Amino acid sequence: MELDVEVEEASPIGSTINDKYRLVEVIGNGGMGRVYRAEQIATGESVALKLLHSEFVGVDQVALRFEREAQVLTQLSHPNIVKVIDFGEWNGRVFIAMELLAGTQLASLLERADGRKGGRLTVKRSLAIIRPVLDALEYAHALGVVHRDMKPENIMVVPGRGLLARESVKLLDFGIAKLGEHSDKPNNQKLTHHGLILGTPGYMSPEQTVGQTADARSDVYSCGVIMYQMLTGHCPFEADTPLEVLRMHLNTEPKPLRDVAPDAWIPDGVAGVVLRALAKSPADRFQSAGDLRRALEQGVLADYAHPGASGVGKGPRRMSAGSRFLCLALIAGSATVLAGDRLRMRIMRARAARAAAAAVAATPKPPVTSVAEESPPETAAEPPERARRPKHTRATSKHASSHHRHHRR
Repeated sequence: MELDVEVEEASPIGSTINDKYRLVEVIGNGGMGRVYRAEQIATGESVALKLLHSEFVGVDQVALRFEREAQVLTQLSHPNIVKVIDFGEWNGRVFIAMELLAGTQLASLLERADGRKGGRLTVKRSLAIIRPVLDALEYAHALGVVHRDMKPENIMVVPGRGLLARESVKLLDFGIAKLGEHSDKPNNQKLTHHGLILGTPGYMSPEQTVGQTADARSDVYSCGVIMYQMLTGHCPFEADTPLEVLRMHLNTEPKPLRDVAPDAWIPDGVAGVVLRALAKSPADRFQSAGDLRRALEQGVLADYAHPGASGVGKGPRRMSAGSRFLCLALIAGSATVLAGDRLRMRIMRARAARAAAAAVAATPKPPVTSVAEESPPETAAEPPERARRPKHTRATSKHASSHHRHHRR
C-alpha cells in the first residue's frame, strides 16, 4: 500500500496544472504537501509549486484553511518573505505557486561536514541571518499573521547575484502551522499526526505544547530556539522522543549557552537575550520580534562595554582579535561619525568667515565723505586707484577660489 502512495505521488511529474504550470521535478517534501519545480507555461519562468498530498483530498477543513492561508500570504509583501504568486485547486488538491529560491536552508547550514546536526555559526553570521527574519515577523505580526512553525527548515539563505551583491534571507511556509487549529472534525487526529497543530516539537513554545493560542510571542520563543542552535550547535532541549522534548519546553530551563559551547565566543549580552526569549511565560519574553532584534543588536555592544553584566557565561573572556575589532568598530563608529561631522562644520564655518572677510576687504571703497565705514588705519596710506586695482583683482580671485573650495566641500 505504501508503494502505491509513492507511485501516485510521483505521477504528477510532467502534468499540467490548470493550463498554467507544468510540473518538472520534486524539490521538497513535507508532512502536508510536496514541493515541485514547475514551469509557467505563459512565460517559461520557473516557480515553486506546493501541492497537497493526495490523502487530504476530500478533507474540506484542510482545503478551506489552506485556501484562507494562501489568501493571507498573497497580501504579504516583504523582501524577506517568500512571494506567493498564485493558488488554486487541481484534481481536488489545493496548490500554492511561489517564487523559486535558489538558496540553502538554514537547517543545511547548521549541519556538520558529516551531515549530522551540531554545526554552529559565528555571532556575526547568526545576527546577519536572524535580523531579516525578525524584520519579516514584525511586519507580519503587525498584519495579524503569526507564523507558528518557525524552524531552520523554513528559513532560506539566498546568495547574492553579482560580485558585490549581498545575500538575502527569506521566510517560508508562513502561517501553515495553524491549519489544524481549533478543528473539531473527526479527522482532527489525522491533522495532528501530520504536524498541522503541534508544529515541530523542537521549536515549539510552551503554550503551543498544551494547545493554547499562539501569538507573536510564540514566534519570539521559536526564534530564541533558532538563535540558541545557531550559536551553540544544539537546540536547548534534546531528548530521545518528541514527547520528552515537549515536556522539556514546559518544565526544563535551558542550559547557559557557554555550558553547551564552552569554546565559542558568545557575548554575555547576546546569551542573556536568547535566554529571555526562551522564557516559559510569554509575559517574560520580548513582546515583539522588533524588541528581540534590537536587544540582540545591543547585546554585542553592551557585552564589550560592560563585560559580565548579564551574569551569563562566567569565566575568562574568549574574544578573538577580530571579535574585539568588530565590537570596537560598532562602539566607536557612531562617535567617530559624530566627531567628524562636528570637525567638518568647524572647518566650513572658519572658511566661510575667512571668505566673508576677504569679500569685505575686496569691496571698492566709496569716496571719503563719511565716517560711518569702519575702515582700518591703513586706508589713508593706500596707493592711488591705478595701483590698487591689481590688489583688488587678486583679493577677488582669492575670495572666489576660497568660496569655490568651500562650495565643493
